[in-house]
Amino acid sequence: MGDQVPVHAAQFPHVFHLTAPLDEYHRQRLEVVRSKYHAAFGSDPQFYVRAPGRVNLIGEHIDYCGYAVLPMAVQQDILIACGRNNTRTLQLANVDSRYQSYSAPMDSLKIDDVQPCWHHYFMCGVKAALEDGGSCKPGVSPRGMDIMVHGTVPPSAGLSSSSALVCAAALATLQANK
Repeated sequence: MGDQVPVHAAQFPHVFHLTAPLDEYHRQRLEVVRSKYHAAFGSDPQFYVRAPGRVNLIGEHIDYCGYAVLPMAVQQDILIACGRNNTRTLQLANVDSRYQSYSAPMDSLKIDDVQPCWHHYFMCGVKAALEDGGSCKPGVSPRGMDIMVHGTVPPSAGLSSSSALVCAAALATLQANK
C-alpha cells in the first residue's frame, strides 16, 4: 500500500501541490509548524504530510451505511511535520495549545473509547498503516515518530477534521516506516 500512496517529502511546494512559489500565508504556516517541531524535538522535520478536510455536497452521514455520497475536498487541512526517532515512541504534539501532547510506545498504542482525545484519531491512522497498510514486515518493530500537527479544519464543523487527521497519520506512518 505504501508504494501506491504518494508522500511528498521535504520540499514545501510539493506539500501543497503547487507549481508556483508558495504564497505568504502558506509560507508562514509551514514556518510555524517547522519552528514548533524544532522547539519540541530539537531538530528539523524530515518530511511533511498534508490531508485536506472535506465536505459532502450530497449525502451527509449516509456513507456509513453504504449509501452513495458526493464529497469534495476543501482548502482547510491537517499539515504535519514528521521525523523518525530511535526511541520506538510516538511523540505527538500540536501547534494549538488546546490539544495536549502525547507519547506512547509504537508497539503498544492503546485507544481509549471511553474518553476520546484528539490523539486517539491520530493513533487510528497509525494502527491502520501498521496493521493493514503493510508498512512493517512481520516481526519488525515500527519506527518511532516525532510529530507536530497544525490543523485548519474547524473541529465539529462537518468538514471531516478527524478523517483528515487519521489520513495524515496513516501517510506519516507509511513514510516513516519505508
